[in-house]
Amino acid sequence: MLNEILNELIRNVKGASASIFVDGDGEAIVQAGDNRKDIKLLGAWKELHLDRIKEITTQLGLGSVQAVIFSLDEGNELIVPVGQEYCLILFMSSYSDIRQAMAEMMKTTERLKKDIE
Repeated sequence: MLNEILNELIRNVKGASASIFVDGDGEAIVQAGDNRKDIKLLGAWKELHLDRIKEITTQLGLGSVQAVIFSLDEGNELIVPVGQEYCLILFMSSYSDIRQAMAEMMKTTERLKKDIE
């Protein structure tokens, strides 16, 4: 079920190549899409970044983190918290529509929340 949710996310975002659902310890729960990159390692690394960003925004009183995007030479990585202990990461082309990706990520996080509760 979780695998199908991630595959649907990839299909719905033009230019998306892979996605991974990660727990609070950086462990991959499920991944989908292109496996040429070690997305388990990237997922763990990005989850650490997200935790730190969440800590800093809390300390500064900036509110809760809704999403983080990393724009790199090889494309964009969009990270969205899923509840308190999980995150969803979407790997996509630099030319992908970020607004569309965010909308699809929000739908997907709601589905994942229902699945993990």
